[in-house]
Amino acid sequence: MICRFPVSLAVLLAVAALVSCSSSPTLSSISVTPNSATVPAAGDTVQFTAMGTYTQGSHPSSTRDITGSVTWASASPAIATVNATGLATGVSSGTTSVTATSTTSSGPVVGTASLTVTTGGTVGGRELTAITITPGSQTLNAVGEIAQFIAIGTYTSAPTTQDITSQVTWVSSAPSIATVNSSGLATAAGCSTASCAATVIATATAQNGATITGTGNLTVSLSTQGGGARTLSSISIIPSNQTLSTLGESAQFIAIGTFSAPPTTENLAGQVTWASSDTDVATIDSSGLATSVSCGTSSCVTTVTASATAQSGSTVIGASALTIAPGSPPQPRTLSTINIMPGIGSQTLNALGETAQFIAIGTFTASPITVDLTNTVTWASSDMDVATIDSSGLATAVGCTPPAPCLTNITASATAQNGTLVIAASNLSVNPGSGGSGLPSLSVYLVGAGTGSVVSSPAGINCSGSGSGCTAFFPLGSSVTLTATPGGFGGWSANCTPNTTSPCTVTMNTNQTVGAIFN
Repeated sequence: MICRFPVSLAVLLAVAALVSCSSSPTLSSISVTPNSATVPAAGDTVQFTAMGTYTQGSHPSSTRDITGSVTWASASPAIATVNATGLATGVSSGTTSVTATSTTSSGPVVGTASLTVTTGGTVGGRELTAITITPGSQTLNAVGEIAQFIAIGTYTSAPTTQDITSQVTWVSSAPSIATVNSSGLATAAGCSTASCAATVIATATAQNGATITGTGNLTVSLSTQGGGARTLSSISIIPSNQTLSTLGESAQFIAIGTFSAPPTTENLAGQVTWASSDTDVATIDSSGLATSVSCGTSSCVTTVTASATAQSGSTVIGASALTIAPGSPPQPRTLSTINIMPGIGSQTLNALGETAQFIAIGTFTASPITVDLTNTVTWASSDMDVATIDSSGLATAVGCTPPAPCLTNITASATAQNGTLVIAASNLSVNPGSGGSGLPSLSVYLVGAGTGSVVSSPAGINCSGSGSGCTAFFPLGSSVTLTATPGGFGGWSANCTPNTTSPCTVTMNTNQTVGAIFN
């Protein structure tokens, strides 16, 4: 900084004795209070405060309350979340780090505190009285097929019901028939007769010390593999309505089919016939991408339909409204969901130090609907003694105390444009010494509203459709080239070169996961 004073020597000397030229105050550290906090239950809150320490030349340090100007984050959103004002909310039992970060010209300054959630099946002063498992019964038709159960707690005071799936203890009455993990995800293990039954049990301890139990029924019926006749009953179009404010602008529609047998919902991309009731207003292509054409008034509407022939021979139709309003403000685009690839129960590491790549795919309310968020979400592992995960979604096996396997929950979180926190979860199993192929795996997932295919050279990967995935094993250190056949191809995930249609080459130094986005 340059200080300018009057030319007079007398004035200059007087000012020099009183004024010191120095730089602006610089943030040197952040202290978070309380430094350690505990909340007794999920849903309880605690307020954190960030105090910044500033230095300025030779002046004594000063402190300021900067709670509202720092970026707050929880290392494990599955345990506790924290909002923009430093208010943390317990989610499930465990300990997480709460950080307050401010970016300065010399780099980020971070303050850290610890938050422990000691939930035992109660929230605040409420008393847990019952647990209901939903759905009450499910049937699996193949070994390895999965079914998600949810635990709903009933309490003595409002809110009288709450999802406590992640807070209860899950067990299966017959692990040889079906297992269930800590997230309520059941997996068919086997059945030597026409039909086998297992009871899925969720248990929690109430505030008065009583043990509360809920049960669900799971049937494994390998003789009915495929679920018998499965018929399309209805089609829903997502979103149910959209508005385009510019001629030539595009909007993506997705057709979701509802069926009479599991899986009861399915993305019907590439299987339906799309149509616009007024092609002078907007057209729509075979992938569900609509484009505005014209509108002679302030607002024009066309009906977008998706039709398909059900197994019974009847025609099933879903409809949505598309409004063309030239000159109107554009629709806000907000993150609605995050999907983690691979999903729950899909990755196992067989040696300490081995790695597994997770990718995060975001779904938005306006085009582009599907975006790779792997490098922009906050990744967390619920048990860092089992596995850690870095900012790019790469998890590393750390340890496993017998009995194996050991499980850690992997979460990816991001703040949507409307300020809400969006969280997705998967898990990682660590089972040292369990063998495996001995070769690193390459898993490719096809995501988005469109359809396409991905093949590899050398051969091994051959995926097609939408929402599908495939895995192959390749020699350690080898290079594998993936080529996508465009059908609205929107680019690769971050471990390739994103947003390009060029082939992706992956070096197999470890297990790899790649997402191919078809919008």
